[in-house]
Amino acid sequence: MMADPNFNYQSIQNQPHHEHEVTKDEEEEEPKVSTLELFSDLVIVVAIHVVATPLEESHFNEFGLYFARVFYLWLAWHMMTIFMNAAVLMKSSNCPIHNSFIFVWMAFILHMSQAFSVNNDMIAALWYLFLRAFETAIYWRSMIHPYKAIKLADGSMTLSVSDDWLKAMSDYIPVMVFTFIFCEFIPLSLAVYWGHHDDLYSPMVATSIVLIILSFFVGAVRAVGKQNGNQGQQQQMSKDANVINGFDVEHFEERYELISLIFTGELCFAAGTPGNSVGAYGVLFMAFSVYLLTFKSHPLNGVKFWARGILYSVAGLFLYAGIFCAIPAIGSAFVRIVESEQKEEEEEEVEGSVSAGELLCYSAGAFMILSAFLNLMHVDPDGSAAPKISLRNRGLIRIFVGLIIWSLSVLIPDKVEFQGAPLASIVVPFLALVTCSIEIWAVGSLKIAFE
Repeated sequence: MMADPNFNYQSIQNQPHHEHEVTKDEEEEEPKVSTLELFSDLVIVVAIHVVATPLEESHFNEFGLYFARVFYLWLAWHMMTIFMNAAVLMKSSNCPIHNSFIFVWMAFILHMSQAFSVNNDMIAALWYLFLRAFETAIYWRSMIHPYKAIKLADGSMTLSVSDDWLKAMSDYIPVMVFTFIFCEFIPLSLAVYWGHHDDLYSPMVATSIVLIILSFFVGAVRAVGKQNGNQGQQQQMSKDANVINGFDVEHFEERYELISLIFTGELCFAAGTPGNSVGAYGVLFMAFSVYLLTFKSHPLNGVKFWARGILYSVAGLFLYAGIFCAIPAIGSAFVRIVESEQKEEEEEEVEGSVSAGELLCYSAGAFMILSAFLNLMHVDPDGSAAPKISLRNRGLIRIFVGLIIWSLSVLIPDKVEFQGAPLASIVVPFLALVTCSIEIWAVGSLKIAFE
């Protein structure tokens, strides 16, 4: 049902638009991810940081609301990434219109974060719907009026993609519109209409999220079935008429890895906050562990899940969405630890609220488990390059450690402290460091250099 998850990652070639020789403009080849895309990543990270700020208050207990806010921000970012992905293949990243669209998108995101900062979810939902309509419209515009980036020998300009690629990508437009209307616009509009004051009607928000997730997977299953049905036809096609791949897999991989890196760096904000030194060192070790577990826990020559097919890609997207919820929550927990919870003892306890140590255990455990499932979708190399510990066993180790970290919220009483910091602020980073050390040793992603 959804256009965006149909990542057609089968053997797909972009054919030149014209058979005769073309000459490119005399300029350096643009990187996969432009500086403007990195700028937009910083904006979305700031917006999610704003959403995570209430977690720093001891009385906050609306964790479902926190997840919903992050989920919609992630979805808006992901859908804009699709537009940017098409721009990479059409070589339109330097087009002023393309850059203007991204700046407008960032303005929408900042308006959403402003509404979230004052707990006005109704206004945030309206901004979100305007934003999603804008994203759909600019994608439609880029397919109907594609950017001509290649200069021919006669001085005229032509496309950097084939007509078949353009047609395949244009076929997604009706599905995008259908999904936006029935999975986002109608449910969220009802959530606003049936809401009370600044609060949305929660059942319709949950309905929207469920429909979005289902639409991604239904679209992926349909795409798999279509590809399997066309395999016989594809085998009979000539090499000059291969099916076109709609998306640049490497671009998606780089975007998700870069924004994960920014989230990891954001953890260090807590270390720069004046307060408890034990908590400050704890967040540094935790940030280092998150980095290693995210980027160094798999073989360098292995196969990432992005290249394994549509279903793996869609599952990976939602695991990333969960990770984007977990990492800011880890940072908020450490902010509370570093600033000390003395002020929390003076505040009236709210039913359902959690202590800083419990929040750290819940969020860090969630990160360990979600990232473990993400890694389990990769493929290890065979033969002499195979890791010392199999992929499945490494995943089980990380999941087991994640469950242990979760259980610490019960096993370690809130009053157990070390130099004024909850004991969890020491134990959780230690367990994460031990886990990543085992995995790095197993895959050999880091090696000591000897002369």
